[in-house]
Amino acid sequence: MLDKIDLDKQIMTRRTFVIGAGKLGLLFLLLGRMFYMQFLKKDEYKTLSDKNRIKIVLISPARGDILDVNGKIIAQNQTCFNLLLDKNISSTYMKEVELISDILELDPDQILEINKRVKRSGRRVAAIIIDCLKWSQVASIEERKSEFNALFIDTGFNRYYKYNEAIAHLIGYLSRPNKIEKENIKLADESFKIGKNGIEKFYEKYLRGKFGLKRIEINALGKYVRELSYNPSEHGNNLRLNIDAELQQEIMEFLSPQGCSVVVMDCTTGHILISASSPSFDPNQFSKLSNKYWVNLMDNPYKPLIDKTIKSLYPPGSVFKIVTALAALEAGINPDNKVTCTGGKSALGGNSFRCASTRGHGALDMANALKYSCNSYFYAISRQIGAKKIMQVARKLGLGKQTGIDLPSELAGFVPSEEWKKAKHGTRWSVGDTLNLSIGQGFLQTTPMQLTRLFAAIASDGKLFTPKIAIQKPEYTQINIDPKHLDIIKNALFNTVNTPGGSAYLSRLNHSTIQMAGKTGTAQVQAKKSKSDDLNSLSVAWKSRNHAIFCGYAPHDVPKYVITVYFDHGGGGGRAAVPIAKKVMDLILAKYC
Repeated sequence: MLDKIDLDKQIMTRRTFVIGAGKLGLLFLLLGRMFYMQFLKKDEYKTLSDKNRIKIVLISPARGDILDVNGKIIAQNQTCFNLLLDKNISSTYMKEVELISDILELDPDQILEINKRVKRSGRRVAAIIIDCLKWSQVASIEERKSEFNALFIDTGFNRYYKYNEAIAHLIGYLSRPNKIEKENIKLADESFKIGKNGIEKFYEKYLRGKFGLKRIEINALGKYVRELSYNPSEHGNNLRLNIDAELQQEIMEFLSPQGCSVVVMDCTTGHILISASSPSFDPNQFSKLSNKYWVNLMDNPYKPLIDKTIKSLYPPGSVFKIVTALAALEAGINPDNKVTCTGGKSALGGNSFRCASTRGHGALDMANALKYSCNSYFYAISRQIGAKKIMQVARKLGLGKQTGIDLPSELAGFVPSEEWKKAKHGTRWSVGDTLNLSIGQGFLQTTPMQLTRLFAAIASDGKLFTPKIAIQKPEYTQINIDPKHLDIIKNALFNTVNTPGGSAYLSRLNHSTIQMAGKTGTAQVQAKKSKSDDLNSLSVAWKSRNHAIFCGYAPHDVPKYVITVYFDHGGGGGRAAVPIAKKVMDLILAKYC
C-alpha cells in the first residue's frame, strides 16, 4: 500500500515538473516575442502603424507659364478641384466609387474612365480619379461628405491655353503618361499630367517643377485629425517663345481648313515668329477629353492633330529649282547660256516630261528660267550635271535631315540616292528620275520648316540656322557657297516677284519702300491623264489637285523675314499660296518694320 502511494507521488511530481517547465517555456517564448516586437522590430511596426493612421498626399507643382515674344501669356495654370482616392483608408472603396458615380450622374463612358483610373492607381499615395470638378459637382459631394472615407476633394491645377486652336500644334497639351512615359519620367504621382506634343513635351522637365508632400493624421474612420508635416512644391520655370501669338491667331483665320501651313523665320537669328498649321484642335478640350471630340478629330480627313510644318512630308515642287540652279553653278554651268523651251513634251521610259507653259517660254537663261519657272531649262541642265550633284547641294542646304527645331517628333524628309533606289525598288536610277528631281518632284520629300530654313540660308548668305521656338542663343552652320552664285539666285528671286511675268508677281507687297523676293512652286500629286487636264483647277477632286507653295523673304535687300506657305492641294502656287504669303508678310512688316 505504501509503495503504491510513493509511486503516485513520484508520478505527480514528474507531471508537475513537466507542466511547470512547459508553462515556464511558454512564458519565456512570449517574453522573447514581446522583446523582439517592441525593441528589435519597433521601427518596422511603427511604420506599419503610421500607414494605418497617416495619409500621404502629394502636392502637384504649379507648371511654368508659357509666354509669347511680346510677353502675352499663351499657357497658364488655373486652380481646380480634383477627386482623389486613397485605397489605404477603406477596403470598401469601390462602393464609394459606385456611389460617387450615382451622385454625379456620370454617363457610361465617364464611369468606364473612372474605373480605369481606380485600377491603375496604387496604394502609396492618393490618386486623382476625377479632375477639374464643376462647382455643382463639388457641392453635391460636400453635401454627402460623411458617406466617404477613401474619397476626398483636394485642390490642383488645370492648364489653360488662351489662343485655343491658333497655337495648339506648337504648344501641345497635357495628359496622363502612358506606360513608357511612366518608366522614363519616374513621376511621384502616376495620375499627374505631363506634356504631350509641342513645347509642353519638349520642355517638360523645365516647365514641370517639383512635387511637394503633406502628411495628414486621420482617425479610424478615415477622418481628418491634423496636419503633421507640409513640404511645399516648387513652381516650374516660365518659358518665353519667339512666336507672336496674336499675329498667329490672325493668320490662322484665313488659312484653309483643308490643309495649309505657314512658317516665318527671322533669318538673322533662326527664331520662328510664326508656325501655323491648319486645321487645328482645341488643346483645352484635352483636360477632360470627350470621346465625341476625339472621334471627330480622328475622322477628319484633313488631319487636324498633325503639325504640318514639321510632321508632314511633301514634294517641294518648283521652289526646289533654286537648289538645281546652285548645283549647276557649282558644276560650272554658265548662267547666261540659254535653253529653248518649246512647250512640247518628251517621252522617257514611258513618262512624259513637259513645261507648264504649253506654248513654250522660248530661249531662257538661268535667271529668266527661275523667274518664269520653266521646267524645260532645268530638265536640260540636270542632264548635264547629273542627279548626284543636285542631291549633294540639297543635303548641304539641310534637306534630308531634321532641322533640330525645339519641338518633338520632327520628320527628316528624304533626299533620294541612286543606291537607295536600287535597294528599295530593284531598278537603276533613270534619266526620268533626274528630270523629276530637278523640279522638286519624284522621290524627294520635305517639310515646310526645311524649306523655310533653306531659303533663310540663301537670304543670309549661307547661314544654315537651327530653328528656335523658345528664345535662346542663335545657332547656325556656315555653308560653303560662292557669294557670286548666291547673288545670281537672289536677283532671280527678286525679279520673280517684282517684274511683270514673274510667277510670283501677285505677291508684291503693299509697302512703299520694302520689296519681297521669292519663288512659287506647284507640286503634282498625280500625273496628268491628258494634256488638257488642269490639276490646279478647284473643280478637280481635292486629293487630285496640285499642292501650292511659295517661299520668299523681305526686305529683299536686307533680308529679315523668310516665309513659307504650303497649301495642301490648293492648286497652282502663284494663284493659291502667293496671296497668303503677301497678306502674312504685309501684316508682319506693318507690325515690326
